Amino acid sequence: MAIDFHAHYIAPRLMEMLEARSTDPRISRNDDGSMLYHMPISTLPYTSAYYDMDERIGYLDHVGMESQVISLPGLLGIDYLPLEQSYPMIKASNDDLAIQCRKYEGRIFGLAALPLADINAMQEELKRCVNEFGFIGAILPNNAFLSLEFANQLRPLFDYANAQGLHFFIHPGWRHDEYPVLDRRPNDPDELLIARGALGVQHDVSLSMITLLYTDFLNDFPDMTVHMANLGGTFPMVVERMHHTVEARFPNAKMPPSRRENLYVDTSSLGSHAIELAAEIYGADRLLVGTDTPIFSAETGLKSIRATRLSDEDKNKVLHGNAEILLRPWC
Repeated sequence: MAIDFHAHYIAPRLMEMLEARSTDPRISRNDDGSMLYHMPISTLPYTSAYYDMDERIGYLDHVGMESQVISLPGLLGIDYLPLEQSYPMIKASNDDLAIQCRKYEGRIFGLAALPLADINAMQEELKRCVNEFGFIGAILPNNAFLSLEFANQLRPLFDYANAQGLHFFIHPGWRHDEYPVLDRRPNDPDELLIARGALGVQHDVSLSMITLLYTDFLNDFPDMTVHMANLGGTFPMVVERMHHTVEARFPNAKMPPSRRENLYVDTSSLGSHAIELAAEIYGADRLLVGTDTPIFSAETGLKSIRATRLSDEDKNKVLHGNAEILLRPWC
């Protein structure tokens, strides 16, 4: 069995609110009854896999997934909206997720979505979700960590999380001051746009890893845990070049290590070779299963881990051992 730290869900009430919107993010219905989710950039086919938790539990049983940590991802374009737009949808999402966590206790764990436009509202909503619902932490946008200056703006949130021993998931997404994000992609075939978009997301994730690994930001928060999506981007592949570049220009500089005790990465949408490299760079004890369900296939994600050349011991750490340690306070 495995434990998935990167999976998503759109509450039925939130779905209704998105269908009522005339601007992105929104959900539309086609004449044949099929639906599309319109993100600030691009669209996704929208099916019951996003909003039917009973169906999700059946799917987890089918693929051999013991439990999932569920969140509302930033790329859907909800949390970065102006406060008067985001907060009602954020609350609707968190309220419903709390119901699912109670219904499927031990199978579903909740991460709070937060209204990014106001730090006080973020703190208020996080405290509500932790104190009333028992959520294990929150999801935050990757772009809030593209620099140390951006990250420091979230220190009040981290202070609370550290005091409570919470977990923060850093996922691709925008800061509130980037609203509105406009689609400025070139007029290329869809498959090229998707390929470039996937690479662009990994680039931004890598930049955030530099903030978390190479600055002292996390030093003040030793009693909480953080994990980054998508193996920390392309960081494992380019870390040696980064060190070589710095050494060539600043011979006396000392680069920090690429491992931090309370920082993890998940395996979402990456293949077996990338997972092997990440295990070498970060350590297998810092990898978590990430399937990005329902956007990606959980079966494919689990097969990628099992197809690695890691030892059976390390595979078990990635599949469930590391996650069990993180979830212990809530189990």
